[in-house]
Amino acid sequence: MTEPTEPVVSPPAVLDAEADRRFRECAQRHGWDPDDAWVGGYVDWEWRHSRHAFDDLFTSVRGKKVLEFGCHLGGTAVVLAALGADVTAIDVDPQYVELTQLNAERHGCADKVRVLHVPDTTAMPFTDGEFELVSCNSVLEYVPPGTLGAVQREIDRVLQQWGFIVILGTSNRLWPVEQHSGRVLMNYVPRPLRPLFPGRSIYSVFPWQLRRGFGDYADISQQDRGRLIVDLKAKMGMSRPKLMAFSGANRVLGPLGMHVGYVAPTITMVLQKRGEGGTGDG
Repeated sequence: MTEPTEPVVSPPAVLDAEADRRFRECAQRHGWDPDDAWVGGYVDWEWRHSRHAFDDLFTSVRGKKVLEFGCHLGGTAVVLAALGADVTAIDVDPQYVELTQLNAERHGCADKVRVLHVPDTTAMPFTDGEFELVSCNSVLEYVPPGTLGAVQREIDRVLQQWGFIVILGTSNRLWPVEQHSGRVLMNYVPRPLRPLFPGRSIYSVFPWQLRRGFGDYADISQQDRGRLIVDLKAKMGMSRPKLMAFSGANRVLGPLGMHVGYVAPTITMVLQKRGEGGTGDG
């Protein structure tokens, strides 16, 4: 008797021409180019990159209830649905909710993605422990600093015991170049002084805010002294010289209880809820 095998998963493709037309019209109405790689092609980008954090890196999401916290245009939500997850995608911005819904429809997975507008993410309309995994992809840096701790505690509330929080693509305030604006050294300017430096807004957080703010969690990306993060970056297509630099950084950071996901331009970490979680210290 042979062991059951996981079904082969194909990249999400646009299957519904009418939904695609409505998606493109909606994007244009909000001032975006639907042919831009970060708009109409965003699902493809997420499939090539963030998919590896959910596919086979540490656990399968197939059949799991997943919260996509901050769904933006729905790229990660569609990828999670393609991997077999039962996805709830939320955002504080109704235009992102509209586009995520259309993105799911045009990729033929609207039945697997529930999209909700949640204007207050410190009080989400979900029961305690409703989800097995929460995806935070390029979103936590946009949460107002004074609200971040409350948001993290609310994420902890809706995540079940031993569930996972996957943090990807979050602009790192330790890095000298702010990732969204490209402004040099602005990450190091105290927030009260930033009005003295006019220009594009700065969105970044310190890694320890994310590591500690959810409560009692294990950082499983610390396994093998951060080798999990290096493997993830390799799957994402990082060049060999950068991978060698990442490995070297892990050797230095390991004895300090950290890994390269703390100090890279964007923060990467996978946290697992222990015991009953906690109130956080964000």
